Amino acid sequence: MDAQAPARTAPPRRVTSRFMRYPHLILDLNGTLVDTFEDLTVALNETLDEHGRHPLEVELVRQWSGLGLRGLLRSAFCSTGPTLTDLELSEVLLSFRDRYARHLGTKAYLYPGVLATLVTLADSGVHMSLLTNKPQAPSLKLLEQFGIARFFDYMVAGEDKLRRKPDPSGLLQLIEWMQARPDATLMVGSTRIDLETARHAGIRCALVDHAQSGLYVRGMGADFALDRFEMLVSLTRGAEVSPAHPLQ
Repeated sequence: MDAQAPARTAPPRRVTSRFMRYPHLILDLNGTLVDTFEDLTVALNETLDEHGRHPLEVELVRQWSGLGLRGLLRSAFCSTGPTLTDLELSEVLLSFRDRYARHLGTKAYLYPGVLATLVTLADSGVHMSLLTNKPQAPSLKLLEQFGIARFFDYMVAGEDKLRRKPDPSGLLQLIEWMQARPDATLMVGSTRIDLETARHAGIRCALVDHAQSGLYVRGMGADFALDRFEMLVSLTRGAEVSPAHPLQ
């Protein structure tokens, strides 16, 4: 995918209300909208087994969300034995990508409330785009599989020319494509990497806590902590939702 041109254009929607607090949303994909960690763990454990390493539990893999496939693979090998060199990691990454592509979507699912919330946001005139470190092909596969591609105007994926999160380049490019104001744009994610990306771009960030652990998200210092994805609707309209440490 060429990051110099819009990745995806959604059908036109009605004009956003000028009274909306955040008429433009930029969302993360895995861990925020879709849970693919079981698929990821199966592919990862097959790769580890091939190299004589022991398998990992899905809950550990969840902690590496946002690292991208290369970062996740590096963490997995560091956790199960000697660290791989960069060259070795690059070689193993090829087979890991193939395995992940085969398994992706088998056990993946939309988080509760995501589809209904996206419908409500789109009907309200909110414009949404995606920023993910996941490669383009699996990202598009998930969007089509769960029928949510139509909600997003643009996407910047991990294989684009722009640098990956937490570098703000992709986020800033999306803001430009959407013709949005930074103070009217909200980054919505689920990890510290999403928060750091928003901070580097100078915009506010809401983190979704699908596990409803409370302290996990609030302890990161997000501007807003969402215990349920549906809370995003009220937040875009101006409701105060679990503010933590607003940008100065």
